[in-house]
Amino acid sequence: MRSMAIKVNVSQLDCEKIDNFLENAGYKRQLKKYHCTFGFIEKMIPEEETVTFGQKITQLLQDYIDPLQPFYEVEKVAHVFEHVIAFLPTAKSLTQLKEINSWLSEKVKEVSEGRWELNEETQPQAYIPHLTLWRTRRLDDRFKKLEEVAATHPAYHLSQAAYVLFN
Repeated sequence: MRSMAIKVNVSQLDCEKIDNFLENAGYKRQLKKYHCTFGFIEKMIPEEETVTFGQKITQLLQDYIDPLQPFYEVEKVAHVFEHVIAFLPTAKSLTQLKEINSWLSEKVKEVSEGRWELNEETQPQAYIPHLTLWRTRRLDDRFKKLEEVAATHPAYHLSQAAYVLFN
């Protein structure tokens, strides 16, 4: 059984802005797209259904977010899950992000005909969608510079639904 992260990537223009902030703080530019994770399905999807389900759920998510034109407005930077540096949203941004997360939770159940659901950590009642910046287990002085950037409350356009598979 496979696991799947369902996310929405930051627009290419805003990915460039994030890269610039990271470089100014002393981090290297990323090769991957920055994204906001909206849900994670943990070890539930049979191998033979992963691509079909992934394509279906991301197309539905894309159709849902296109008219919303969601932005991720940053409240602060945090070290989450003990290995991810991420931006966390302002209260205003969080309202829309939680609506998307809630919609996704229901849609996963619907499309999978009740066979799969988002894992406990990404269930709508408690989950705060984060914008992943960097993976590390240890924080250093560069984190303080990211805190300064976050304090300016930048906003980033979330534009492209996607999924990532894990074993």
